[in-house]
Amino acid sequence: KKLGIEKNIQAGSYKLSSSLTAEQLARKLTVGTEDIWLTIPEGWRIEQMADRFKTQNINWENQTAVNTLSGTNGKYFPDTYLIPKETTVEKTLDLMKSNFNNKVTFPVTNDQLIIASLVEREAKTDTDRPLIASVIYNRLSRGMSLDIDATIQYAIGYTTKDGWWTKELTQGDKKFKSPYNTYLNAGLPPNPICNPGLAAIKVAVNPAKSDYLYYIHDNTGQSHFAKTLVEHNANVAKYLQ
Repeated sequence: KKLGIEKNIQAGSYKLSSSLTAEQLARKLTVGTEDIWLTIPEGWRIEQMADRFKTQNINWENQTAVNTLSGTNGKYFPDTYLIPKETTVEKTLDLMKSNFNNKVTFPVTNDQLIIASLVEREAKTDTDRPLIASVIYNRLSRGMSLDIDATIQYAIGYTTKDGWWTKELTQGDKKFKSPYNTYLNAGLPPNPICNPGLAAIKVAVNPAKSDYLYYIHDNTGQSHFAKTLVEHNANVAKYLQ
């Protein structure tokens, strides 16, 4: 017979008993699965993901410490996942890496993945991404330091006020000693600073062609690009002071 609940059946996995009647089985399929939804946004670092895992009660196998995963950002693909309630962090991370391999169907070098992570944290819009990627490549080709704030935010890490990404950097922050600080160290940081989405990865592999060497974000989030230091200083004076 029809129970009127056919449209309420949920996707997912269930623990079911072979003794259930057809009606009991149908009703059980509408009242909660053995799965949970897990959403990881673009640009999150592994420590943020660990915080989310804790709120979802995803357990660590063998009490694996979060700090053992520091420096492994880049290939945990940001997405929404339906995973078993009894899963572990290790299995979840394996699922995210497998999703990366399924979604990123073109060759990506480690340097490109690092650049994608920088673009993910720095770019505000779809229009910004390819241009910011071009600035990074242009500065690298000229041997200029990247001077990217997001790398300092990553190096400094957690603050009570801002979470894992400190928003307001000071001049003192720019002197923070870390191999990830691109104000103090030439070239790229050692590893990706976050887990970028597909759009950021694509522009890191195929950046826009430009002569830009500088960019700033004004107080509204709008980006302003410059080819020379004179133009850059003019943008700073116009939009940030």
